[in-house]
Amino acid sequence: MDSDINHIIQQSLKGDKNFQEILLKKLRPLIYKNIYKYWRVWDSDVEDLAQEGYIEILMSLKSFDCRRNVHYLHYIKIRLEYFYKNQYRKYRFAANKNSFCDYPHDHNAAARLRTIDHDTEREEKYELMKSMQTLSLEEQEIIYAYYFMGHSMKFISANLGIKYASAMSRKRKALTKLRIQMCRG
Repeated sequence: MDSDINHIIQQSLKGDKNFQEILLKKLRPLIYKNIYKYWRVWDSDVEDLAQEGYIEILMSLKSFDCRRNVHYLHYIKIRLEYFYKNQYRKYRFAANKNSFCDYPHDHNAAARLRTIDHDTEREEKYELMKSMQTLSLEEQEIIYAYYFMGHSMKFISANLGIKYASAMSRKRKALTKLRIQMCRG
């Protein structure tokens, strides 16, 4: 089994999409284990968080440095742990920020507005994640690195080993595809 997972990891690191799919399935319990540290099983955000975890794993395949003498499973375990911890902090910060009410006498109205905002945001996030799956892996990687990780296009192009103009072109094409998908949905 151990050599089996090592083979899957090696092939995934080489970019084999079939093995990457197998790796995602094998790491599914690790994703949910980290999610359930902060969210309850019945929370509506769990599936969205799982999709983000899959993206995090795919992104980690590109950023993993074999020369650091660390096993990939240890690397991804730590990366997912901190990813979900940061997601929870953002969630808690947003919840605390939204808890301020201009009209203290009408707490129910403020709570209803927060619920509507949260539901709308969750639906938009779901549509975005669904649309992201229509992009190629390279396009997903650029969009994720730029918008979610906050990396500059210069940094992204250097890490991907492509020209800056190519990275910009891929980003533009990916955004166009996303806009089209989001309008259809």
